[in-house]
Amino acid sequence: MTPVTEPRDARSLDHATLEELRRLAVSRVVAGESQREVARSLQVHYGSVCKWMNWYRNGGDAGLTSTPATGRKPALNGKQLAKLKHVITGKNPQQLNFGPALWTLPLVEELIERMFGAVLHKTTVSRVLHRLGLTPQKPVRRAYGRDDHECLRWTTREFPRIVREVRKRQSTLLFQDEAGVHEDGPIGTTWGERGATPVLQVTGGRRRTNVISAISPRGRLWFRCYAGTLNAQGFIEFLRALLHDLRKKIDLVVDRHPAHTAAAVKRFVAAQNGRIRLHFLPRYAPDLNADEHVWTYLKGMFCRDPLDQDEDLERAVKLSMNKIQRDRALVRSFFGHPEVEYIRKALRW
Repeated sequence: MTPVTEPRDARSLDHATLEELRRLAVSRVVAGESQREVARSLQVHYGSVCKWMNWYRNGGDAGLTSTPATGRKPALNGKQLAKLKHVITGKNPQQLNFGPALWTLPLVEELIERMFGAVLHKTTVSRVLHRLGLTPQKPVRRAYGRDDHECLRWTTREFPRIVREVRKRQSTLLFQDEAGVHEDGPIGTTWGERGATPVLQVTGGRRRTNVISAISPRGRLWFRCYAGTLNAQGFIEFLRALLHDLRKKIDLVVDRHPAHTAAAVKRFVAAQNGRIRLHFLPRYAPDLNADEHVWTYLKGMFCRDPLDQDEDLERAVKLSMNKIQRDRALVRSFFGHPEVEYIRKALRW
């Protein structure tokens, strides 16, 4: 009798279905049917049924259990993979005399060959890195002058001490920073047809406006725009505005900008009889300032919606800052960034 369809490759079935098919075929052969008849009715190869019967005779019912395929032996074993991850996450290529400062797939290929003598294709290297939990990321800039021990001391000892004093004084805790917004700032991404880069009409000008702001963990924001470089007098004017707006005492966390450490500022603060105190962040540690994330969000707004041809930059910045200022939940979210987690810990949020 000619079969209705050609025998199928049983290996194409999933493990559970294939295992059940084996048991069914063996039970029918044991019951008295011929192996060829069973193969024909189940639409599998006659050789498959013969192989299953051999497994059954040698190992019983357990011989029919599916086992995962071993596949090709991996080029790198577990110990080598752990060492590779340790090197990539713990060192930069320059430390290993590769030249560039960033890890790329070709450099990782070369690293694997140098360390383990294995030659892998770029695609394989990419899969290996993803299995190790590594993804391509834009690195955070760190200044050479940054003192990591000082930053640790600030986050674990100095700032918790400031928080205790803030509660004792019943003052308002603020974080202050300043930034510049350029008319020709970066543009965000958009969708377009492959091979046809979208074109966005922008002003092409070079105007710039500067903003100084202060934020509180409770979600309040103060700001003002200014022209030129921030100097001591401009910073004092901002402090006066804060003192006018807030009746409580102020503890203000600032970086070590020359305008913040100027002698005129020190004299002004001393003349306020304790109404305002300045606390200085470690050098070259802008990431420890929660107010930095105001600028990230502000510049992102201009990336998503660039200026029109005749739009006034300073007015646009003020409108955008006013929008941020009205959203207290948004301002509070700036304290939720992982880099300022130390603030939440000290405040016991």
